[in-house]
Amino acid sequence: MGMLGTMVFAILATSAFFFGAIDIPTLLFMTIAVNLLSWIFALFINDLIYRLLYKIKFYKQEEFRSLNPELSEYISVICQANKVKFPKIGIIDDDNPTAFTYGSLPSNARLVFSKGIFTYLNQDEVEAVIAHEVGHIVHYDFLVMTIANTLVQILYELYFICTKTKSKNSRDKNPLAFIGIVSYIFYIIATYVLLLLSRKREYYADEFSAQTTQRPNSLSSALIKIAYGMVTLNSDTKSRKLLESTRAMGIMDPHVAKGIGVVSQVSGQDSGQIGKVLAYDFVSPWATILEFGSTHPLTGKRIQRLDEMAENFGQEKSYDIRATINNMNIDKKKLYSGFYLGAFMYYLPIFGLLTGFFFGGISAALTFCGLGVIVKTLYKFNNDPVQNMTLLELMTDIYASPAKGRKVVLEGKIIGRGEAGAYLSEDLMFQDSTGLIYLDYTSKFGSLGNLFFALKKVFKIINQDVQAEGWFFRGNYQMISVSKIKTVSETIKSHPRLWSLLGGLALIVLSGAIG
Repeated sequence: MGMLGTMVFAILATSAFFFGAIDIPTLLFMTIAVNLLSWIFALFINDLIYRLLYKIKFYKQEEFRSLNPELSEYISVICQANKVKFPKIGIIDDDNPTAFTYGSLPSNARLVFSKGIFTYLNQDEVEAVIAHEVGHIVHYDFLVMTIANTLVQILYELYFICTKTKSKNSRDKNPLAFIGIVSYIFYIIATYVLLLLSRKREYYADEFSAQTTQRPNSLSSALIKIAYGMVTLNSDTKSRKLLESTRAMGIMDPHVAKGIGVVSQVSGQDSGQIGKVLAYDFVSPWATILEFGSTHPLTGKRIQRLDEMAENFGQEKSYDIRATINNMNIDKKKLYSGFYLGAFMYYLPIFGLLTGFFFGGISAALTFCGLGVIVKTLYKFNNDPVQNMTLLELMTDIYASPAKGRKVVLEGKIIGRGEAGAYLSEDLMFQDSTGLIYLDYTSKFGSLGNLFFALKKVFKIINQDVQAEGWFFRGNYQMISVSKIKTVSETIKSHPRLWSLLGGLALIVLSGAIG
């Protein structure tokens, strides 16, 4: 939250500079000062927020010892060995399994976990998760990320300063414009470097846990079970908000957990089946592209590293994903040709916009963008033959894509809303004989139709056996955009293509009006 606040400040401060309210030295000084204050006071603000929203209870070392002496002693031993202060412990009365840390320095760190980790994890797995979080404290991750965030903001402000500063002779070109453009390029790169740094800190915390416990497999199984718990738990709105608000800090991104949790539930936590699904993280080019925008590493890559550490300790690998990949019959030509075409289609509206603007101005840009949207939509929601599938078969498909859906029919049951407690959401949770997945419903009447469906129809079809037809997509998480849901008494139609096609047509019409 502190980082988000300082980013908002950076935008406001550069706006103030643009309108002449502050000068360059003041702008840079204020950026550093606000980031410093955020680093110091974010701890207390977060304490207040978590107390108010999630009823978190904090315990000092002696208080926590009386509550859980075994875990308290375990944390104390790790902290003493790494010469850091015993953190203040926060416990959230929620069955969603999650854990995270925050603070300014190791001396004032908070180690927070929900009661759900004791529900889903055994003692060895709990210790592995706690060690991971202590690793963040030992490695000064709060300070590292704050400094990195500050540098990214300064790059943006240098771009703004250099491009907006005018020469004394108004007829001269701005001599700083080139520096500004370079600063902006580095700012774009730096935002992804910031995400890369966040992913590296997660790897280091994983390694710290493995070295501390000498049981890398315990963390591997904990990650799978946490994902399973996040997906299968019938949580309320507060639980859902908890996972979203701590998404960047938690041991696992809940969006990623949707896919891994489905895998775990699908296979009954069978390591062979989980390995087949996690192979996607290594084999599919889409996985590599999508990881760029994530604060957490791909789960398959985390588990593979832990497997390698287990092997170094003379232990068996938990999932041995590499061996699974070697035993798979992968058609590389099909894999990469599908990726290149899919990537082209995925970004076609942007290509159209830029091409049209370069060759013909705004009117042409809108026309080409609109055509790009239409072609992309028809490719995404294709008319390929419908296949009868199970979720297990879909989740082990390494050719799956976020750009082109696989048209399928599944037999199963609607077991609830896509997001538990979200009564205004039209999405559904579907279960077949092999697992769980989200169904994305789209009304032909747009947002109002979605709201009507959420309020009037969803509760009527929960717990009903259905046949769901639609397009399966796999990206950072998995879903099916449904075209129809057949119950015993009715057929509910969904229109995922409609509004994208209308949007493309609207851009073409607008281009004609402008032209």
